[in-house]
Amino acid sequence: MRTLEHHARIATDLSSLKSRIAALANSFKEFEPRNAADEALIGLMLEQSTALTAAAQALLIVQYDPTPADPEPAP
Repeated sequence: MRTLEHHARIATDLSSLKSRIAALANSFKEFEPRNAADEALIGLMLEQSTALTAAAQALLIVQYDPTPADPEPAP
């Protein structure tokens, strides 16, 4: 299964993202309130997560159709 490594890396990356989001929530709660820059960056994060969701959903409709090898050039 050639896709297993991709799935594993995505799972690792998602876990890291969840951890960083939790750390941000803790910072906002314990150390300082959100400011305008934080809110803009959170908005960007939401846009990117929407795009990631769409890309993941698109994977469900990709059909196996390997590209034929290029024929050898004629002499």
